[in-house]
Amino acid sequence: MAYTNFEIIQGDAWPLTLTYTDANDVPIDISSYNLIAEVVDKPGGVNVRASLTTQAGDIVSVDDGTGATVIVNFTGEHTKNFILPKSYYQIKIVDTSDTLLNGWVSLEASNL
Repeated sequence: MAYTNFEIIQGDAWPLTLTYTDANDVPIDISSYNLIAEVVDKPGGVNVRASLTTQAGDIVSVDDGTGATVIVNFTGEHTKNFILPKSYYQIKIVDTSDTLLNGWVSLEASNL
């Protein structure tokens, strides 16, 4: 599991690309797994502000030859719903409950 924080502008698209690797940076094929990305108010929070899945087409595999890279496509409509000044995100493999990436998203209010 990796922990990474991000800063974005609320209302802007946030395409997040990640490559899943083991401790030796060897890519791990996750192309056949179901993934979910959720944004909530806090770790363990139940106030879900966005929920994206591979099944809905919001998380797509990249043809990188390893099956280890995916893009999580948070749209501007999604990020408008994130809680200011920050929200917590988590990207998980549904089939195994393994967390791929999590952390805080700090938000700057849009001027539009």
